[in-house]
Amino acid sequence: MTKPLDGKIILVTGASGAIGKESALRLADLGATIILMGRKEEKLNPIYDIIVNRGGAEPAIVAMDFLKVEDLDYYNLAQNLGAEFGRLDGIVHGAINLGYLTPLAHTTPEKWHHGLQITLNAPYFLTHAMLPLLDQSERASVIFFAHDEVAFGDKAYWGSYAVAKAGLMTLMKTFALENESEGKIAFNAIDPICINSSLRMSVMPEGAPDARELRKVIDLVFKLNDPAEGFVTGSTLTVDE
Repeated sequence: MTKPLDGKIILVTGASGAIGKESALRLADLGATIILMGRKEEKLNPIYDIIVNRGGAEPAIVAMDFLKVEDLDYYNLAQNLGAEFGRLDGIVHGAINLGYLTPLAHTTPEKWHHGLQITLNAPYFLTHAMLPLLDQSERASVIFFAHDEVAFGDKAYWGSYAVAKAGLMTLMKTFALENESEGKIAFNAIDPICINSSLRMSVMPEGAPDARELRKVIDLVFKLNDPAEGFVTGSTLTVDE
Protein backbone atom coordinates (compact mmCIF):
# COMPACT_ATOMS: atom_id res chain seq x y z
CA MET A 1 0.00 0.00 0.00
CA THR A 2 1.30 3.43 -0.93
CA LYS A 3 2.18 5.71 1.95
CA PRO A 4 2.09 9.53 1.76
CA LEU A 5 5.83 9.95 2.38
CA ASP A 6 7.15 7.01 0.32
CA GLY A 7 10.56 7.86 -1.10
CA LYS A 8 11.06 10.98 1.02
CA ILE A 9 14.42 11.52 2.75
CA ILE A 10 14.05 13.47 6.00
CA LEU A 11 16.74 14.48 8.48
CA VAL A 12 15.64 14.67 12.13
CA THR A 13 17.95 16.29 14.67
CA GLY A 14 17.63 15.62 18.38
CA ALA A 15 16.20 12.28 17.31
CA SER A 16 16.44 10.75 20.79
CA GLY A 17 14.48 13.58 22.41
CA ALA A 18 10.71 13.69 22.86
CA ILE A 19 9.76 15.62 19.72
CA GLY A 20 12.64 14.31 17.62
CA LYS A 21 11.96 10.66 18.41
CA GLU A 22 8.22 10.82 17.82
CA SER A 23 8.72 12.83 14.63
CA ALA A 24 11.15 10.22 13.34
CA LEU A 25 8.80 7.34 14.18
CA ARG A 26 5.71 8.98 12.67
CA LEU A 27 7.45 10.05 9.47
CA ALA A 28 9.02 6.60 9.10
CA ASP A 29 5.62 4.93 9.62
CA LEU A 30 4.33 7.10 6.77
CA GLY A 31 7.03 5.88 4.40
CA ALA A 32 9.95 8.30 4.77
CA THR A 33 13.58 7.24 5.05
CA ILE A 34 14.84 8.94 8.20
CA ILE A 35 18.32 10.23 8.92
CA LEU A 36 18.53 10.05 12.70
CA MET A 37 20.84 12.73 14.10
CA GLY A 38 21.77 13.06 17.74
CA ARG A 39 24.64 13.53 20.12
CA LYS A 40 25.06 9.87 21.09
CA GLU A 41 24.79 6.91 18.75
CA GLU A 42 23.78 4.58 21.58
CA LYS A 43 20.61 6.64 22.07
CA LEU A 44 19.79 6.53 18.37
CA ASN A 45 20.20 2.78 17.95
CA PRO A 46 16.94 1.84 19.77
CA ILE A 47 14.99 4.24 17.52
CA TYR A 48 16.64 2.68 14.49
CA ASP A 49 15.50 -0.74 15.75
CA ILE A 50 11.91 0.40 16.30
CA ILE A 51 11.66 1.77 12.77
CA VAL A 52 13.08 -1.40 11.21
CA ASN A 53 10.91 -3.66 13.36
CA ARG A 54 7.83 -1.74 12.24
CA GLY A 55 8.73 -2.40 8.63
CA GLY A 56 9.99 1.08 7.85
CA ALA A 57 12.78 1.96 5.46
CA GLU A 58 16.22 1.44 6.97
CA PRO A 59 17.27 4.70 8.63
CA ALA A 60 20.70 6.28 8.62
CA ILE A 61 22.41 7.33 11.85
CA VAL A 62 24.52 10.47 12.25
CA ALA A 63 26.14 11.06 15.64
CA MET A 64 27.02 14.75 15.94
CA ASP A 65 27.57 16.86 19.03
CA PHE A 66 26.70 20.45 18.14
CA LEU A 67 28.92 21.70 20.97
CA LYS A 68 31.99 20.00 19.54
CA VAL A 69 31.68 20.20 15.76
CA GLU A 70 33.52 22.66 13.57
CA ASP A 71 31.58 24.71 11.04
CA LEU A 72 33.12 22.71 8.19
CA ASP A 73 31.69 19.48 9.63
CA TYR A 74 28.18 20.47 8.53
CA TYR A 75 29.31 20.84 4.93
CA ASN A 76 31.25 17.59 5.01
CA LEU A 77 28.08 15.90 6.27
CA ALA A 78 26.12 17.42 3.39
CA GLN A 79 28.65 15.96 0.95
CA ASN A 80 28.33 12.52 2.53
CA LEU A 81 24.53 12.61 2.52
CA GLY A 82 24.55 13.83 -1.06
CA ALA A 83 26.72 10.89 -2.08
CA GLU A 84 24.40 8.44 -0.30
CA PHE A 85 20.94 9.90 -0.99
CA GLY A 86 21.34 12.50 -3.73
CA ARG A 87 18.83 14.87 -2.18
CA LEU A 88 17.02 15.81 1.01
CA ASP A 89 13.25 16.31 1.26
CA GLY A 90 13.09 17.75 4.73
CA ILE A 91 14.75 18.70 8.00
CA VAL A 92 13.07 18.57 11.40
CA HIS A 93 15.18 20.64 13.80
CA GLY A 94 14.28 18.76 16.97
CA ALA A 95 17.53 19.31 18.90
CA ILE A 96 17.08 21.48 21.97
CA ASN A 97 19.02 22.67 25.01
CA LEU A 98 17.07 24.47 27.73
CA GLY A 99 20.17 24.93 29.84
CA TYR A 100 19.54 26.23 33.34
CA LEU A 101 16.99 28.79 34.46
CA THR A 102 19.19 31.48 35.93
CA PRO A 103 19.53 35.28 35.88
CA LEU A 104 21.68 36.72 33.12
CA ALA A 105 23.98 38.11 35.81
CA HIS A 106 24.76 34.55 36.91
CA THR A 107 25.09 33.06 33.41
CA THR A 108 28.60 31.89 32.62
CA PRO A 109 30.11 32.53 29.18
CA GLU A 110 30.08 28.78 28.59
CA LYS A 111 26.34 28.45 29.28
CA TRP A 112 25.62 31.51 27.13
CA HIS A 113 27.49 30.01 24.19
CA HIS A 114 25.84 26.62 24.68
CA GLY A 115 22.34 28.06 24.30
CA LEU A 116 23.21 30.00 21.17
CA GLN A 117 25.19 27.17 19.60
CA ILE A 118 22.56 24.43 19.91
CA THR A 119 19.42 26.52 19.48
CA LEU A 120 20.50 29.02 16.82
CA ASN A 121 23.91 28.42 15.26
CA ALA A 122 23.54 24.69 14.63
CA PRO A 123 20.14 25.03 12.87
CA TYR A 124 21.60 27.79 10.69
CA PHE A 125 24.76 25.95 9.68
CA LEU A 126 22.96 22.65 9.16
CA THR A 127 20.25 24.24 7.02
CA HIS A 128 22.75 26.31 5.07
CA ALA A 129 24.92 23.26 4.38
CA MET A 130 21.91 21.22 3.23
CA LEU A 131 20.43 23.83 0.87
CA PRO A 132 21.92 22.23 -2.28
CA LEU A 133 20.42 18.86 -1.29
CA LEU A 134 17.06 20.42 -0.42
CA ASP A 135 17.09 22.12 -3.80
CA GLN A 136 17.24 18.69 -5.46
CA SER A 137 13.82 17.84 -3.98
CA GLU A 138 10.61 18.59 -5.85
CA ARG A 139 9.36 20.14 -2.62
CA ALA A 140 11.26 20.19 0.64
CA SER A 141 10.18 21.20 4.14
CA VAL A 142 12.42 22.65 6.84
CA ILE A 143 10.82 22.79 10.29
CA PHE A 144 12.09 24.84 13.21
CA PHE A 145 10.54 24.95 16.68
CA ALA A 146 9.38 28.23 18.20
CA HIS A 147 8.90 29.06 21.87
CA ASP A 148 7.01 32.33 21.94
CA GLU A 149 6.37 31.95 25.67
CA VAL A 150 9.95 33.05 26.31
CA ALA A 151 11.26 34.39 22.98
CA PHE A 152 9.53 37.77 23.28
CA GLY A 153 11.41 38.56 26.50
CA ASP A 154 8.31 38.34 28.68
CA LYS A 155 9.80 35.81 31.12
CA ALA A 156 12.95 36.11 33.18
CA TYR A 157 15.73 33.56 33.66
CA TRP A 158 15.58 31.81 30.27
CA GLY A 159 18.82 33.45 29.16
CA SER A 160 20.55 32.55 25.92
CA TYR A 161 17.90 29.96 25.08
CA ALA A 162 15.23 32.67 24.88
CA VAL A 163 17.51 34.97 22.89
CA ALA A 164 18.36 32.12 20.52
CA LYS A 165 14.69 31.25 20.00
CA ALA A 166 13.95 34.87 19.07
CA GLY A 167 16.80 34.76 16.57
CA LEU A 168 15.66 31.39 15.24
CA MET A 169 12.29 32.78 14.22
CA THR A 170 13.95 35.64 12.36
CA LEU A 171 16.20 33.07 10.71
CA MET A 172 13.20 30.99 9.63
CA LYS A 173 11.40 33.99 8.15
CA THR A 174 14.52 35.19 6.36
CA PHE A 175 15.12 31.78 4.80
CA ALA A 176 11.45 31.70 3.77
CA LEU A 177 11.50 35.13 2.15
CA GLU A 178 14.71 34.47 0.28
CA ASN A 179 13.44 31.17 -1.16
CA GLU A 180 9.72 31.89 -1.52
CA SER A 181 9.75 32.79 -5.22
CA GLU A 182 11.05 29.37 -6.23
CA GLY A 183 8.24 27.59 -4.38
CA LYS A 184 10.40 24.53 -3.71
CA ILE A 185 11.75 24.76 -0.15
CA ALA A 186 9.32 25.67 2.63
CA PHE A 187 10.62 27.07 5.91
CA ASN A 188 8.15 27.03 8.78
CA ALA A 189 8.02 26.71 12.55
CA ILE A 190 5.89 24.88 15.09
CA ASP A 191 5.29 26.29 18.55
CA PRO A 192 4.41 23.35 20.83
CA ILE A 193 3.53 25.89 23.57
CA CYS A 194 4.64 23.40 26.22
CA ILE A 195 4.94 19.66 26.48
CA ASN A 196 5.87 18.05 29.77
CA SER A 197 8.89 16.24 28.34
CA SER A 198 11.69 14.98 30.57
CA LEU A 199 13.80 17.93 29.41
CA ARG A 200 11.13 20.48 30.34
CA MET A 201 10.59 18.76 33.67
CA SER A 202 14.32 18.98 34.37
CA VAL A 203 14.07 22.77 34.56
CA MET A 204 10.45 22.99 35.75
CA PRO A 205 9.75 19.89 37.88
CA GLU A 206 6.20 21.00 38.60
CA GLY A 207 5.35 20.78 34.90
CA ALA A 208 2.74 22.89 33.15
CA PRO A 209 -0.97 22.50 33.85
CA ASP A 210 -1.83 23.49 30.27
CA ALA A 211 0.70 21.21 28.56
CA ARG A 212 -0.10 20.13 25.01
CA GLU A 213 -0.22 16.55 23.79
CA LEU A 214 2.93 15.42 22.03
CA ARG A 215 0.73 13.68 19.46
CA LYS A 216 -0.65 17.04 18.33
CA VAL A 217 2.84 18.43 17.85
CA ILE A 218 3.73 15.48 15.63
CA ASP A 219 0.49 15.94 13.67
CA LEU A 220 1.83 19.36 12.64
CA VAL A 221 5.23 17.90 11.76
CA PHE A 222 3.48 15.58 9.33
CA LYS A 223 1.25 18.35 8.00
CA LEU A 224 4.29 20.41 7.03
CA ASN A 225 5.76 17.35 5.26
CA ASP A 226 2.53 16.17 3.63
CA PRO A 227 2.75 16.44 -0.19
CA ALA A 228 -1.04 16.79 -0.28
CA GLU A 229 -0.86 20.10 1.57
CA GLY A 230 -0.41 23.36 -0.33
CA PHE A 231 2.92 25.20 -0.31
CA VAL A 232 3.17 27.27 2.89
CA THR A 233 6.33 29.05 4.00
CA GLY A 234 7.30 31.60 6.64
CA SER A 235 4.53 30.55 9.03
CA THR A 236 4.46 29.45 12.66
CA LEU A 237 1.87 26.80 13.51
CA THR A 238 0.68 26.63 17.11
CA VAL A 239 -0.43 23.47 18.86
CA ASP A 240 -4.03 23.81 20.06
CA GLU A 241 -5.16 22.74 23.51
